[in-house]
Amino acid sequence: MLNSLNMSSILSDADYKTVTDDPDMNPDREELPVVNLSRITVLLVDDQEFIGKIVGRMLEPEQDIDFHYFQSAREALKKVNVICPTVILQDLVMPEIDGLHMVYYFRAKKDTQQTPLIVLSAHEDPKIKAEAFALGANDYMVKPPDKLELIARIRYHSQAYINLLQRNEAYRRVEERTEELRRTNEQLREQITQRKRIEEALRTSKKKVEREREAAETANTKIMDSIRYAKMIQGSLLPNPENIRSFIPNSFSIWLPRDIVGGDFIFTDYFEDGFIVSVIDCTGHGVPGAFMTMIAAFGLRKIIRDEGWHDPAQILRRLSFLVKTTLQQDTDYALSDDGLDAAICFVNPAEKTLTYAGAKMPLIYTHDGEAEMIRGDGKSIGYKKSDLKFNFTSHSITIETGMAFYMFSDGYTDQLGEENERRFGTRRFRDLIRDNAHLPFEEQREILLQAFNDYKGANEMQDDVTVLGFGF
Repeated sequence: MLNSLNMSSILSDADYKTVTDDPDMNPDREELPVVNLSRITVLLVDDQEFIGKIVGRMLEPEQDIDFHYFQSAREALKKVNVICPTVILQDLVMPEIDGLHMVYYFRAKKDTQQTPLIVLSAHEDPKIKAEAFALGANDYMVKPPDKLELIARIRYHSQAYINLLQRNEAYRRVEERTEELRRTNEQLREQITQRKRIEEALRTSKKKVEREREAAETANTKIMDSIRYAKMIQGSLLPNPENIRSFIPNSFSIWLPRDIVGGDFIFTDYFEDGFIVSVIDCTGHGVPGAFMTMIAAFGLRKIIRDEGWHDPAQILRRLSFLVKTTLQQDTDYALSDDGLDAAICFVNPAEKTLTYAGAKMPLIYTHDGEAEMIRGDGKSIGYKKSDLKFNFTSHSITIETGMAFYMFSDGYTDQLGEENERRFGTRRFRDLIRDNAHLPFEEQREILLQAFNDYKGANEMQDDVTVLGFGF
């Protein structure tokens, strides 16, 4: 029965000695795991390699999820305090130590006592489920799991765990502060007999606090003034809507930074044989994102104006090179692992052609009541691991009267709704474009803004939002 289980009965003598003597596996260590609260970390323990591959492929597209897989239960026990998972997927039937024993041991280890644990089994067995839950499992799934359900459960349990860690950290800080206040009160009580000194100390402390408050207000004012000035500088990088309409009369643009400054921007340039329009989505938002827009904007000007490149695919390849070399990502001592997504179009009005290339940013175009989407290449610009030799793909479209084209950053489609906390989604966005493409572009702009704000509701913006639309 479960009530009679203990560590020595679960593991063999050799295993028990290993896990209790090995400092890497000792559950009585004082240190707690240092969990990356900005990402989801999944640890899968399953002796069947094909399950590891299946789950790995399911999670690979999820940019915020790190996946770690072990076939060996013992190796997983050794490495769990290094990986610091936000959720553990534990197979039930294992050759070394079975899954229920692993659940027991994970719960015995101080650094995994509260880590969400999902037991995987090939069968839906109520008795086994009851045993797993009694030992401390948080969830139970039949494998191979459904992709959507698995990701949803991983996100649910990981977020709950991250929230718990954040709450515990907040409690710890409150306790520390409470202890500091207690010691301060004791010191004050000891000095009560020296009234004059206490009063002088209070007056001095008050003046110090006032000076610090004034200094903090001054520093905050300077910081905000600097950020507002940065906004003005960043705004100067954006094309004037009137200038855009001078060579694309039927057009609109939306630029909504999540903070005062942002990581999105629109770039345009005009030549004798045509013009270039592009949307750029740099890593992050706020001040870090704004710094990246400066690098990208100057890079585009150099590539297009100084080097004379007009082909979007070549522009993306050159831009990737400039971003990586500017941030020294082509060296071993690079500090930054940042980059950007982009969509670039070159329009030749005389030949009635539009050439598009995308770096993880699609192009939607409409004609005769239909909306099509070209996804572009699945590679970003910059980043340490990107391939400088990668050749981006150009797509050529013959322009017909009534056609309209749209480029957009993922801040619009990734926005979570107030009612369901789900993404707005690319399909919904494409349908919205299709249903309103026949309207004047200024009306389209207002409809897109209204739809975004209605869906977002009281939620905060997830990211910077940029949309550029134009037609012929």
